[in-house]
Amino acid sequence: MLPPARPALPGDAVRVWPAERFLWTWGHWHPGEVRTVECARARLVTVGQCLASATTMRQDLARSAGDGHWERLTRWPGAYLLMTVRDDGAFTAYTDPAGQFPLYYAQSGDRTVIATRATAAALLAGTGGAADPTTLAAHIVCPSVPELTAGRTALAGVQQLGGGQALRIEPSGALEHWTYERLDADSGAGFAESAERLRSALTSAMSLRTGGSARVTSDFSGGMDSTSLAALAARTSSEPLDAYVYHHPEAPAGDLEHALAYAAMIPGLRLNVTRGDEASLPYRDMGEQLPADQPDPGAVIGARLRLRLSHIAAGGRGIHLTGEGGDALLAAPPSCLADLPAVAGVRRLVRDGRALARMRKVSPASTVSRALRLARTPKRKAFDELALLLEEPPRHTTQWLDAVAWWPPPGPEAAWLTTGMRRRLAELARERSRCSDSGSAPSKTPGARAVLCELRNSAAVQNRLIETARVFGTWPHAPFLDGEVVRACLRLPPAHRTDPFVVKPLLAAGLTGLVPDDVLRRRTKGDYSAENYRGVRLSADEIRVRLSRSPLADLGVIEPSRVIASLDRAVAGLPAPFPALDRLLGADIWLASHGDGKELT
Repeated sequence: MLPPARPALPGDAVRVWPAERFLWTWGHWHPGEVRTVECARARLVTVGQCLASATTMRQDLARSAGDGHWERLTRWPGAYLLMTVRDDGAFTAYTDPAGQFPLYYAQSGDRTVIATRATAAALLAGTGGAADPTTLAAHIVCPSVPELTAGRTALAGVQQLGGGQALRIEPSGALEHWTYERLDADSGAGFAESAERLRSALTSAMSLRTGGSARVTSDFSGGMDSTSLAALAARTSSEPLDAYVYHHPEAPAGDLEHALAYAAMIPGLRLNVTRGDEASLPYRDMGEQLPADQPDPGAVIGARLRLRLSHIAAGGRGIHLTGEGGDALLAAPPSCLADLPAVAGVRRLVRDGRALARMRKVSPASTVSRALRLARTPKRKAFDELALLLEEPPRHTTQWLDAVAWWPPPGPEAAWLTTGMRRRLAELARERSRCSDSGSAPSKTPGARAVLCELRNSAAVQNRLIETARVFGTWPHAPFLDGEVVRACLRLPPAHRTDPFVVKPLLAAGLTGLVPDDVLRRRTKGDYSAENYRGVRLSADEIRVRLSRSPLADLGVIEPSRVIASLDRAVAGLPAPFPALDRLLGADIWLASHGDGKELT
């Protein structure tokens, strides 16, 4: 709490530094998750996965305290939230570029409360912990438009410092907020150079982790991302690497056959199969979830996740590698087509547009024309169009071609919201339209913006996984979300790092010779939709009861009968917006665990 005060802290809270009265820590942390360093004129604390040596941290802190270049401290290997305190009392926080380790803050009179959990910030600031219905509604139907509720959280009065952002609080209490890491592409970056930088960043990330932990395990779905990381880890691990693939015999996702084949190609890797059953299906035992800090769409697959984590934890505590972030950094959202004319020319757009259209079985002419139209569409117009769709929700499910836009439009799930809430979100969209592109910083292109949004979503997914796994003694790490890996990928413009004819060409080029070629050529991903349909049928009655009593309805967010109608379509095996349903149920579970959104306890 800045300026310092005496907040009501838990009994096990201890000062981070004995001489400082405002920064405290409590709860369970993994060894090395919180690190501190001091010098004559400043001190710092990192929260997350800072992989720099203590000597490097101490030397760089002394240099920054001398010349004022504090952002060099954000370039250490790993991913972490960095907080510094100068000898004059000024406090500055920097989040990691991906946003995996955010900071939350709230006002308490003339003071600012900061915390690594939103619920802690709400409690210490005395905001009451009421839910923010508008943010919850936007989370459910507009997850790809974070600009609607920029910086707000599901808790009223609590703000989030997101990826690549910084916050400074002066001794007087004055607060300043800015973006220190925009992750802009460099038009002069070359493919070969970027592939080498990615190779160096990933191999370093692996060696630092396998060399610094007694036990390292890995996901091994047979997909390109997690399998590549497992192969790199097996090369640097002194012990056989335990890798884990999940398989449901009655609803196979298609991963097991690839995992078995690839495991045989990687020396030093030991494959473990976690077999699902009826109890591990989506939507089972949703009431068993531990309270989350923010709404978690992954709560609906909590039973499957707990099964996987308990299997991993049976071998002991340690670091567990995941491939989260790989898709966001190395694949291209449909809106990237609109970036091609300016960067690579119309001929490249026609080539890529035709190829992607044929893969998706849509009209090549429509795909190319939509991309050209998007390239000429200002962001403010996209906000106006979003407002209209919120007021009059579409009846058709969003398709791939619809996503050749600034953001995928809301689908029929927008009709789940009450009329009043849809009007409120529409007005927010119009407010964003009026102020769009008016800032001094240049606006990102549709493709670059979409990549960044997907990166932020991946970071949030990984953050929630870390918290879920904490009680199992397992510490998930996502090397693709490390700062240097993110910078290596995003420095290259999307048009140069993607190709419809090659799967993740930047990763394939960067890891050739380190990962089996068959892994780098896999074009498919596991499909878990069979589990979704099987699970929703078995849990339909429980979900209906939950929706009929949902606190989201009490807050004026949803009309339960409309959601139940969509649920019935899913039970019948018809196309259903499962991602939106998962976000809604995650919000409902979160509200139920926090006093129906009225006040935190």
